[in-house]
Amino acid sequence: MSETKTRTEKAGSLWAELGPAIAFILTYSILGRFPEGEGLFTKDTAIYWATGALMAATAIVIGIKLSKGDRVPPMLIISASVVGFFGILTIALQSPTFAYIKPTIVNLLFAAVTLGGLAAGRNLWKLMFSHVFDLPNFAWDTLAFRWGLFFVFLALLNEFLWRTFCPVPESSMTLLGLTIAPAESYTVLGWQFGARDQEEVWAWMKIANIFISAAFMLANLPYTMKHWRQDGEETEGASA
Repeated sequence: MSETKTRTEKAGSLWAELGPAIAFILTYSILGRFPEGEGLFTKDTAIYWATGALMAATAIVIGIKLSKGDRVPPMLIISASVVGFFGILTIALQSPTFAYIKPTIVNLLFAAVTLGGLAAGRNLWKLMFSHVFDLPNFAWDTLAFRWGLFFVFLALLNEFLWRTFCPVPESSMTLLGLTIAPAESYTVLGWQFGARDQEEVWAWMKIANIFISAAFMLANLPYTMKHWRQDGEETEGASA
C-alpha cells in the first residue's frame, strides 16, 4: 500500500469520526445565535436542527463507505442505529431529552458489546483490529476490557453533564415505571441536577469526547506496541 493511499485512508477515517460531531456543533452554534421565541429558526430549535445535522452527517459517512466498497465498522453501525432512532424521537416528539440520553445509550451499548463479548469468549477488539496489530490473546483481552470500562466512563460523563447543565424536560420521562428524567431539579449526594440552563456545555462535549477518546487511545499505545508481534514472532509470557 502506497504512502499516499495510507494517508488518504487515515484522513477518511478521521473525517468519519469528526464529521458528524462537527456538523452537530456547527449547526447548534449557528442556530444558538438566533433569538429565542417561536419559529423555524430560533435558539429554541437549535437542538433539533443539530440533531438532524448529526443524523444526516452519519448517514453520509456510511453512504461514502458503502459507495467505496469499504467495510462499515460494527461500532459505526451501532452508533448510527441509535443516532437515527433517538434522533427521530427527538424531532418527532420535540423532546430534547432523547438527544441528551443518546450518547449514554450508545456508550453503554459499546460497553455491553465489548465486555459481553469478552464474557462470551468473543473479543470484538481482536475481530476489528487483528488486521492492523498482531497481539497475543491476553493483550487483546486487556485492551478490550480497558475500552469497555472507558465506554462506561463516557456514559457516566454524559449523564452527569446533561443532568447538570441541560434544562429539565417539560414532563417526566419514565422507563419501566422508573423516572429517569424528572421534570424538576433534584439533589443527589449534595449535588444539584437540572438547576442550570447551559445546554451548550453539554453540546460542546461532543467535540471534547473525541479528544478524550484520542488521549485514551494514546495512553494505551505503549501497551499495544509492547506486545505487538512483528513477522510472526512469539511473545513470551502472559502478563500485562
